[in-house]
Order: sequence, then C-alpha cells, then structure tokens
Amino acid sequence: MKTSAVSAFVAALAATSICSAPAEAQPQPQAGTAWRGCCGVTPWPHGGGMMGGGGMMRGGMMGGSSDRHHVAMMGGVPAPYTNLTNPLPQGAATIKHGAAVYAANCASCHGTTGLGDGEAARALSPRPASLAWLSNMPISRWDAFMYWSVAEGGEQFNSGMPAFKDSLSKDDIWAVIGYIQAHLPAAKASR
Repeated sequence: MKTSAVSAFVAALAATSICSAPAEAQPQPQAGTAWRGCCGVTPWPHGGGMMGGGGMMRGGMMGGSSDRHHVAMMGGVPAPYTNLTNPLPQGAATIKHGAAVYAANCASCHGTTGLGDGEAARALSPRPASLAWLSNMPISRWDAFMYWSVAEGGEQFNSGMPAFKDSLSKDDIWAVIGYIQAHLPAAKASR
C-alpha cells in the first residue's frame, strides 16, 4: 500500500513539473549536435524527452543544478546562448583537449570521475552537479544549455560554480563540453 502511494505521488509530481509549461515553451536539444559514438564512446540512450527515462532527480544526483535545468526546460537558455552549437571537430584531439581543461578547471569540485565529489566539493552547498550523471541525460546533448552552464556558472542559482566565460577560451569551453558529452572517457578509463 505504501509503495503504491509513493508511486502515485512521484507520478503526480513528475506530471506537474513536466507538463506545467506549454509544449512550445519546452526547448529541445538541437538535432545533430551530439557526439554520437565519438572516439570509441558508445551512443547514449534516448527516450523520455529532455527529462530522460530515469527522472530528473534520480537519487539526488543532480547536485545543485536542478534550478538551472528547470529554467532551461521551461523557458530555454538566455540569449546570446540560444542557438549555439559545438564548432569543434568530433574526435580524439578535442576529447583530449577537453580532458585537460576538465582536469585543470572542473575536477577539483566535480571530481575526476564527474560524480560531484572533488576535494573542493566538501565545502560547497549546494553540492556540485554529478557530471557523470548529466553526461547520460538528453539535456547534456543540448549544446546551448551546456555552453550557458559553463560560461555563466551558477551564481544566479546560488551555486558556487564560477563563470568561465572570461577565464577560458571559447574552444576550451567547447572542448570540455565535448569531453562531458562523451561521458568523461578518461575518468571512466581510470576507474
């Protein structure tokens, strides 16, 4: 009895949060922008719309990024990020560059495997997002969302993530996005 009540509550909550905006207000990832099977990485599962089949919160693994996801889902990303797509070639060189950018700028908070468990994460509230989890979600294939997230950081969402638009080049940002979208391959190989 309790299990069915919890299931009904979760279903009602999901329906409320997913269906609260008109369909035209819910942005969709741009087709053709994902790193499909690049560099020995297998394609990721699709389905369930932008929310994915596993649900948005999936064990609380989103860290402090749920507010950003909600804003993007309900109204899109702000200009000038709206129509951005990754201009870098989908290949091993881009992934290698992204891995270096990640190690130097992201791993201290997000962890070497992207689980949000880096050394600096201990002092942060909200906790850093699990990029390993995010890399498996359809929203991470939306280049505009990813660029906005890295470039603007998390200040507007009361997160400790710094804005990287002034400290990283556009190519560095795009390379780290490609690395995350390719499921953090170097981090997975080190496990």
